[in-house]
Amino acid sequence: MIGDRSTSDVVARLRTPDGRDEWIYCHSQILITKSKYFADRLSESWPTCQILDSRNCVEVYCQEHDFDHHITVLRLFYSIKCSVTDICHGVKNTLGVLQVAVNLGCPEIITTCVDYLEASPWEEAEEEEILKVIPGMGLSTEPILGRLQPVNQPTIVKIFLSATLFATSALPPTMVDLKTSAQEQIEYMLTEDDDAPLLTS
Repeated sequence: MIGDRSTSDVVARLRTPDGRDEWIYCHSQILITKSKYFADRLSESWPTCQILDSRNCVEVYCQEHDFDHHITVLRLFYSIKCSVTDICHGVKNTLGVLQVAVNLGCPEIITTCVDYLEASPWEEAEEEEILKVIPGMGLSTEPILGRLQPVNQPTIVKIFLSATLFATSALPPTMVDLKTSAQEQIEYMLTEDDDAPLLTS
């Protein structure tokens, strides 16, 4: 369990430019499996190994506004499966988690965030933020921008499948708006485009 000092063999030390400094007691086997960043720094080939509280220590520097997202990602490492209900609580929050997951090299979390953002409706401000940050995140996040680009059939199919997943899943009451939006997106893709349906059989 994260934070269990009695079984921990590594400390993830989160630090911000404002002086915030928090030690998270973790387990190297989990960090190595879930994150390339931690796997690299806990490998024998990494040139330096810091010791903190008699344990290996990996420092992670982040901005204050990203601090909670880093905590979220560390907690998600301990989930049996990264489900959308664990990660995604609105577009803004999911985008923050995604940025951390990309920086730390966490493919499972990246995939879940991308699927959620593909299927979610975006407010104008959210779309502007997505356009600002997603292009710099690499290939793994590019599908999110599919709806803003000229029609590409494989991309449309992927968006449709993501929307179908959320439209047909048993989501908690707090995510009913996402389910409704996904259903509306499916209907639009099949029937309501001005020129022709985006997706045909």
